[in-house]
Formats: sequence, C-alpha cells, structure tokens
Amino acid sequence: RGEKSPHLLMKKFILSLIFILSVQIQANSQTYSHAIELGDLNGYRYFISKEKFKFWDAHNHIKSIDSTLDLLSIHNVGESMFVYDKVGQKVGMSPQPPFYWLGGHDENQEGVWEWTDGSDWDYEQWTTDTTEANYGAEPNNLGGNENYLMVYYYSNGGWNDATNNPGDLPFYYVFKSAITTSQDTTNFSQPQVLENKVFPTLMNSEYSKIMFVTYWKNPITVVISDSGGKMLYKEMINNPKEVNTINLPYLPGGLYHGVAIHEKELFRFKFTCTK
Repeated sequence: RGEKSPHLLMKKFILSLIFILSVQIQANSQTYSHAIELGDLNGYRYFISKEKFKFWDAHNHIKSIDSTLDLLSIHNVGESMFVYDKVGQKVGMSPQPPFYWLGGHDENQEGVWEWTDGSDWDYEQWTTDTTEANYGAEPNNLGGNENYLMVYYYSNGGWNDATNNPGDLPFYYVFKSAITTSQDTTNFSQPQVLENKVFPTLMNSEYSKIMFVTYWKNPITVVISDSGGKMLYKEMINNPKEVNTINLPYLPGGLYHGVAIHEKELFRFKFTCTK
C-alpha cells in the first residue's frame, strides 16, 4: 500500500508530455484577438487588423497591444506581394477593396520616406504606370499632404501615398510578429517546416509576374499551362534564391496551372488572372 501503480505513473507521464507539447504549440502559434492571421514567411507571422484606423491611430493601437510590434515595413518584393495576396484572400474585395496602411511616411521631410519601426528604407514599390495612376506616378503628393503609405488603391500591390485628414476614411493596418519557440529546457522541439509558396494567386492580366518562394537550391524548371493543359510558358531558374521573380507573358483572364520541377520533386500551384 502507498506504492503508485505503473498505469498511474504512465498516465501522469502522458499528461505531462501533452502539457509540454501544448505549451510549445502555443509558443509557436502567436495570435492576436484584434487581428486576422495572414500566414507565415521567413520566420514571421503576418496579421491584418480587424478594425480600421487613421495612420497614427493605427500605430498607437498596435503599440498599446504590444510595444515591441509596429506597423509593417517592407524590404523586398516577395514580402510585399505575399502580404498583398494574403490580404486579398483573407479580407476580400467586398464591399470595397481592403485598403491597408504600411508603416511608411514622409511627414518629417517631403520626399524622404521612413518606416515607423526605424528600419532602413531599402525597398519601394510605388505605382509608376500612368495608365493606372491618372494623376502622375506615385508618390505624387496630390494636394500637398499625401504623406502616408497605403496599399490596394492600385492593383497588383502598387503603393500609393495617401492623406490622413480628419474626414478621410480609416484603413486596416498590417503587422508581423516573429515566430517564437518555447523557452523550456526539455529535449522536445518543433522543427521549422520548409515549404514552397507562390503568390499572388489572383492578379490582373497586365501584372505578368509571380513570386516563387522556395528552399530548393538546385536548378528548377517552371512550367505554366492553361486550364486545358496547353503549355504557355517555361523557364529555368538555374540559381534559385529564397524569393524568385518569374516574369510571364501576357495572360488573358482565366485559371492557370503551374508546376515547379526540382530533381525528383514536384510543386504544383495555380493562379487566376482577371481582365
């Protein structure tokens, strides 16, 4: 009497194991009740707010939730198009496009853009096509006080400088959070899952490029076909990077299928072009 049965000891061990794993899963699955999760890219999880704000109100709002977070800064085309594509998927286009703030502004000095998080301004994606930007290539500072960076005013991820006047409409905002791991000292771990990604999955026919994110290191063949299986485009990526730009020919509106071939591995994807 007083001894614990092997079944009881095993039950306690299993419960302890489940607890440890659940703590790790929670640590690796950061969520925010005020935001919609967009997806993961390069060790970060991206989110868009559920509510809309003016620019500095958006900045203050995310800081009030977590002082280590900030409005999103963008540093390459892959990141820019990943966010643009995911926002369109998760938020949708009705009743109006999902306009959202990034953390860029030139409030301190006209024409000198900076990020609210203090990172380097080392990439930009302004809309320069004047067939779409009717008042001149962006940033055009129309009206003299367009000092804040927003997206979805133009198609295909092009940036726009916008006003932040009292009577203006508020927008969503985007931010990211580092994907963290548990700090316990057990031997259990959650290895990072590497996967290929393609975006945008919905684009205007005039855009004619997709981003291919991959962990593959050796040459890759990319083939694009129409919905009937007819091959329309083929490209060899001899020295793949983490984010690769694939420039496509003009594609009419419709559904397209792609396959990336790497040695004995295949990655299939599809995307839609709108007229």
